[in-house]
Amino acid sequence: MPYLYHMNRLFIFCVFPFLLNAQPVSKKIRVLFLGNSYTFVNNLPQLIKDVALAQGDTLIFDSHLPGGYTFNNHCYNATSLAKISAGNWDYVVLQAQSQEPAFSPSQVNSQTLPFAIKLDSLVKQFNPCANTVFYETWGRKFGDVANCPFYPPVCTYTGMQNRLKESYKLFADTVNDVMAPVGEAFRKVISTNILINLYQSDDSHPSLEGSYLAACVFYETLFQRSVLSNTYNPGISTNTLSVLNQAAHQTVADSLMTWNIPKYIPKAELSYTAQSSSSFQFESKAGNFLSKWYFGDGSSSVSNNPIHTYSLTGNYTVSLVVYDFTSCKKDSVSTLISAISTTGINEEAERFLYKLFPNPCSDVLTISNVSGSSTEGTRITVYSVYGALIKNLDYADQVNFSDLPSGVYNLIIQKDQKRAYFKFIKN
Repeated sequence: MPYLYHMNRLFIFCVFPFLLNAQPVSKKIRVLFLGNSYTFVNNLPQLIKDVALAQGDTLIFDSHLPGGYTFNNHCYNATSLAKISAGNWDYVVLQAQSQEPAFSPSQVNSQTLPFAIKLDSLVKQFNPCANTVFYETWGRKFGDVANCPFYPPVCTYTGMQNRLKESYKLFADTVNDVMAPVGEAFRKVISTNILINLYQSDDSHPSLEGSYLAACVFYETLFQRSVLSNTYNPGISTNTLSVLNQAAHQTVADSLMTWNIPKYIPKAELSYTAQSSSSFQFESKAGNFLSKWYFGDGSSSVSNNPIHTYSLTGNYTVSLVVYDFTSCKKDSVSTLISAISTTGINEEAERFLYKLFPNPCSDVLTISNVSGSSTEGTRITVYSVYGALIKNLDYADQVNFSDLPSGVYNLIIQKDQKRAYFKFIKN
């Protein structure tokens, strides 16, 4: 016997609301990198692009990276200015000369900060929707030997790293923008994994491992997505790759407010609670950014925490889009829910009867219209037992399921507000 239940009895197989993990929509961003050899070595922008591609995202980039360049140099370089003024960038990454931000606060305030501000103003003049991202680099392996006699705090790696963090944080806070904490990810790996060498033989420039770590930090910063499941490998041992992924993720995700990321880059996150079989309470976790919901049935809402009731049974893709009108940035996330409506119940539903056979079936499932009523406008919908939509087709007396793998499936026959629910097994 097939499993047949009438709508007004609401004894429904396994289609009660089932929560799938919210899936972010793929992102495509445009980034300009202005720096020097620390960005050029190992082609950091390409590494970020490869990491993003492995995650289903797209990075389009350009760069200008002359060796030893400072913020001051970029402010007056024709190529740098032309690339900024070309516009249409989502982010412009600024990397200072490796030693300069580690100097004394007074020297940084007078010789570096003014040019960070000037570059940021140029970025925003020609790219009103862009964020400036300050690329915090790392302390040299044994400190800044050349400048140690003049400023003792840089005599050690830790002292130099502390000053770099302070200065890059100053740059980002001053212009109300973002810091990519690559140097802090270096610190995390250096303090816990002494066998992983992040430096080249000059104890300054990054090894491939160091550049890959930087790429992971940038992916987490720019795309706001975890690299813990990243599958791209530029040629590093599997164990090392895992350590670097974890270090990048922990550095960024554990201190998002420190790096100003959630202040200036919107991130869509959602959750929901089933109030009933057809009604759901949704919640946006996007903070002060504007949220807009699309419920998958043609309805929408701009409330942060809307309640929505579905009038028809089915699977719906719910999307949340988060907007920041200051930077023109937006982010989105979607999830699939299953709703069972209790509306439209009437006595006519009692005569909306069908039978399925054979059940289990091998390939072809026969559907018998027991009531003999017209099937015009009748639809057949098939779901997995987890609520995923498999087929949606016009009514037919026989349906070929040879393309389905063996398993248990849920089937709804619907016309207007009348529905019959079945469970069938495919051999």
